[in-house]
Amino acid sequence: MLCYKLVTERVTVQNTDNKQQCSIGEMFKRAFSNRALISIIVASIVMLLAQLTIQGMSGYVYPDYYNNATAQSFSNITMMAAMLVAAALVKPLAKRFGKTEVSVASSLIAAVVNIALYFIRPENVWVFVGLQAVIYLGLGMFSMVSWALITDVIDYSEIKNGVREDGTVYALYSFARKMGQAASAGLTGALLEVIGYSAATRGEITVQNGIFNITVLVPALGFILLAVVLWFWYPLHKKQVDENVEILRQKHNSNH
Repeated sequence: MLCYKLVTERVTVQNTDNKQQCSIGEMFKRAFSNRALISIIVASIVMLLAQLTIQGMSGYVYPDYYNNATAQSFSNITMMAAMLVAAALVKPLAKRFGKTEVSVASSLIAAVVNIALYFIRPENVWVFVGLQAVIYLGLGMFSMVSWALITDVIDYSEIKNGVREDGTVYALYSFARKMGQAASAGLTGALLEVIGYSAATRGEITVQNGIFNITVLVPALGFILLAVVLWFWYPLHKKQVDENVEILRQKHNSNH
């Protein structure tokens, strides 16, 4: 009820007798030829790869590598705090620099921190927790704007295809994210199997080093891929988004 009462609809649907009919095949054809949609789906799946690896490996790096399970609870608290900070910062930053640009910058920062952790390998668990808070902040930036980016994709699709398909784009994006989550769910277990982790080997130095390496290097790779996809493949940077908004504003005003 709060959502219903507090949300303001800003899109006015024009009633017309000339309703466009399209087949499912045409809908999917437009979707799979939509560069913006496909690239943002890939970016979100890559983000989930990084996020779920961080979350999954926290159950191993703290009790097994640092021998401090208590720090895991504090890490979860810092994650929530970092997300709140991201929520406060992302709107003014995105307005000034662009949603894509902010996502790329924050992803690269998170990647750099992960790579730095690999080389530093801090002995103090609280140093690790503090640096992971920075990583969570970078992760939170894209997480906060990912659904706003879909709005830009919908605008782009309307200009490209002449049809506004909010429901189709949201449905395909949501479904792809669910598939990505399902695919990533077993990733932590598979990576642990690669390094030979088991109840019997968890105390071995090679296994412990493997746990730490997975915890920092796999998310680093995910953040780098996320930045690359958003910058080089995803076409809707700030300039293009502003132009699309103006095109649609003129189009909708001319229809009134």
